[in-house]
Amino acid sequence: MIAVWHPARLCCTALVRKGDGSEWLGTMPKRVERGFAACLGLAFACVAGSLPAVALDCAARWLGETEIAICRDPQLSRSEDQITRRIAGFARRISFGQYLSLRHWHALWSEERSHCSLERACIATSYRVQARFLDRLQQCLDVSPQRRACFRGTLNVEREALRR
Repeated sequence: MIAVWHPARLCCTALVRKGDGSEWLGTMPKRVERGFAACLGLAFACVAGSLPAVALDCAARWLGETEIAICRDPQLSRSEDQITRRIAGFARRISFGQYLSLRHWHALWSEERSHCSLERACIATSYRVQARFLDRLQQCLDVSPQRRACFRGTLNVEREALRR
């Protein structure tokens, strides 16, 4: 039996038996409470991390010219959604550090894409380049016996290409 004495804070009690056979409600040790709270926090982090990232909020006020062009064009919007879903799909297959590297690369790519301004052809080409890059990463994960080195190498090559 677990009872909550104070709903405003985590203070769980359990039925405790003394050596003489008597029973009373005792409070969980602080160590157990902290462990329980840590488990809840980890569970929340896992659930929050598994949610797909929002592709592009077309209602936001901070949109630049390129984002406005993407929001106005249904094909470009679909491309943005597909890329975002693919990146979110990688989260289940790669380590957290690799996922952060991928998100950093995606942010750099978004900055580079913003140089296209309103040119639809430039934006579409940028999406095709990113899709090819994600295909190479997918291949690293699917067939490479040294996934980590392949993944890191592919990301580093692409980062160098973005810097040029």
